[in-house]
Amino acid sequence: MFNSCITQQNLFSNDTALDSSEKLHTVLIVLYIINLAGGTLGVIMMSQQLFHRRSQSVMTMTIISLLVLHSFMLLSIPFRLSYYILGEWKFGRFTCRLASAIIYLHMYATFAFYVAIVIARLLRLEFRKCYTTAWVGAVWLLGALVITPVLLSYYGTSKTYRSSECFQFHRELQEAHMVIANYCLAGILVVVCAVLTGVQLTVIYRVAVKYWPDINSHVEFRAQAKSLFFILVTLICFMPHHVFRVYYIQNYNLDKDHKLLLYNEVFLALTTMCCLDMLCFIAGIAH
Repeated sequence: MFNSCITQQNLFSNDTALDSSEKLHTVLIVLYIINLAGGTLGVIMMSQQLFHRRSQSVMTMTIISLLVLHSFMLLSIPFRLSYYILGEWKFGRFTCRLASAIIYLHMYATFAFYVAIVIARLLRLEFRKCYTTAWVGAVWLLGALVITPVLLSYYGTSKTYRSSECFQFHRELQEAHMVIANYCLAGILVVVCAVLTGVQLTVIYRVAVKYWPDINSHVEFRAQAKSLFFILVTLICFMPHHVFRVYYIQNYNLDKDHKLLLYNEVFLALTTMCCLDMLCFIAGIAH
């Protein structure tokens, strides 16, 4: 009788874990479908807007860079959808590492360009065409020739994984340097975002007081409000992943049923929602 109760309890526990995993897989599929559809539409519409404007300001060059980043990331989403729908990876180990690395490269590069936009607006920076092209080009060269090759050389290579599985590089966290790198990235993003949020809110408050009550009719207020939009995207899309990432690193050893791994994937999928920024930005331009 006692053994029977234990068996039933274990079966119930396994069924609950399975049901929870299926729900999280469904959430992942829905998030990626929304991001793929909305992100693709946003890239197309913003590309048309920029084509007609033909501006080469700091803002325009940065937006173009974001469009390219979003496009690369959107190309990787069908591979993720295939994996979560079929439950099996069919594209080889290198493609798995590439698709996994792209989402991180996209997240941190997008964050860097967001920071550049906010700082340029705060300091009212406007460079000549040659300077703007030079620094944007330097960022791309650094990413393409240094960061990406190094990441692909080491990411997901220190442990052995089954060929039918992908996006499960949690065992890399057994390496001390990986733990340190994750803590540093999380700390930098949180601190930079907190500082910029505080400064941006202060600037908006001062501008609002200066031009009240006709604040919407002033270019300076609208420009700072658009900068706040990029900070809000960072807070909504990037911050939850990094906060949870710290918790995940500290507790992944206890994650026997891989539930924390799936939650980590959901928060990672949330970071790709930043590709919807172009739709929001177009709506802001229209109004």
